[in-house]
Amino acid sequence: MAWITGSAERRLADRASVWVPYTSESKEAIEPYPEILKEIRLGLQQCARRLAQYLHREAHLQQEYDRRSYIEKYLPHIGIALQDILALSDGDRDSLVGRLDDVLHKSRARTES
Repeated sequence: MAWITGSAERRLADRASVWVPYTSESKEAIEPYPEILKEIRLGLQQCARRLAQYLHREAHLQQEYDRRSYIEKYLPHIGIALQDILALSDGDRDSLVGRLDDVLHKSRARTES
């Protein structure tokens, strides 16, 4: 990288140092001093790490939502099966499904935090 052009890079270097070594009076390019290039590289790496962390967190939350909705989809069927096995009334079955739903939300809420 012989020189850096573009307004975003120039603004980054403007904010990072007191004296910016421009290559010309038009201030379109910055002289490629090693310490300036190093700071720009480190700044971009830090931004990339934060972006990756954000994207991983979003992907994890989406996976968790998908798992929860998949389990919620089958809770009524589990309630019906347990009603048949345990000879529960309709009210007991609904109460059981509600408790299972509460347990699901409590256990899955811990994984989101």
